[in-house]
Order: sequence, then C-alpha cells, then structure tokens
Amino acid sequence: MSSWPVAAAAVITAGSVITLGACAGAGNAPAPTAAPRPSATQPSGPIPSPVGPPRDLTTMTRRPCELLTAAQATGFRLNLPGDELTGLHDTLRCKWTTTTGTALEIVRMLDVSLSVNNPAFDVAYSRDRGLPFFEVITITGYPAIVTMTNAKLPICTVNMKVAEQQSVSLDYEDKTLKGNPQHSCEIGKRVAAAVLTNVPPKS
Repeated sequence: MSSWPVAAAAVITAGSVITLGACAGAGNAPAPTAAPRPSATQPSGPIPSPVGPPRDLTTMTRRPCELLTAAQATGFRLNLPGDELTGLHDTLRCKWTTTTGTALEIVRMLDVSLSVNNPAFDVAYSRDRGLPFFEVITITGYPAIVTMTNAKLPICTVNMKVAEQQSVSLDYEDKTLKGNPQHSCEIGKRVAAAVLTNVPPKS
C-alpha cells in the first residue's frame, strides 16, 4: 500500500492557484466565461508531488461509465447513457456526447480512459511538453497534465495520476466554445475532479 500523505486539496497552475471542488453536479454546470487565450508556450514545471491518498482504478476498468454519476454527467450537459468502448491494455473506456438537430451533430464530447499497471502518466509528461498548450497542476491533491494539441480548437486533454502506475485520461471537446477554446480545459479540470469522487481509495 502506498503512503501518500493526505493534505488539503488545491489546483495549482504554473504561476497561479485555482481552488477546485472535488464534486461537480448540475449546480456547477459550466458556462463559457472570459478566459485568457493560451500562449504559444506554457511553463511546464516539474510533476507535483501527490498529496491525496492513492486511488484504485482496477475495479473501474470494466465499468468506466461509472466514473461519472448520472447527475454529474447531466451537470456537464452530457447526454446519457455513456457508451462503453474498447480501451488500451485490456480496459474499457467511456464516451459521453451531446448531440443537436435532426442530423444528431455532436457538439460536446467527453472520452474517459484508464491506465493500470502502466506508466502512461509519466509517458504523457515526457511526450507532450512541446505541445502548444501544456500545463502541470494538481487536482484535489493529484498530479495532472493539461494539454491542447491546437490552441485554436476547444479540445483539451487532462491526464491525472491517482496512484503509482495508475492514471485517468480524459478528452473534452465543446464546439460551443470556439470563441474561447481554452475554457474547454477549465471544464476538463472540473470533470476530472468529479471523476475522482467516484474512484475508490486503494486498500
């Protein structure tokens, strides 16, 4: 059993501090707000030391759609149910979407995948530092990497390490945020905090 110390939770960005609640529900449904556009480069910083107790993803690899409750998913304006799809390394992932019109065009999408017994988080840290937007933070005490492959598109990836060799990766896209693409990352961080509330502690 890992011995990560338990401490107060905060989301720490490079050069600033953002407090992020661990729970997210319909009352916290995100709305586009003014936010600075990402610069061409962001200071990466070292991987933060974990202060949250280690979590155990092993029980969630076959039921990833339980990583968000129905109330949390609808709070983020995602349609139910989520779709279970094949993930990496013998896991399943879950994809939620929001569609509109008779053509059922996807306007909002969340894809959550899990990694167990794999250094996926550390690989992502080394691989993604050269992306147009790269941010190292903590989310309620857990190290996380926030990236955008194209700073002009409202598509954001959040990788979060919940224990040694265990991590959660989520891709969030919201086409309604084309005028403020970086806000997709702010919502992605809130989703990650909500996901954490449904991951059991490591025994």
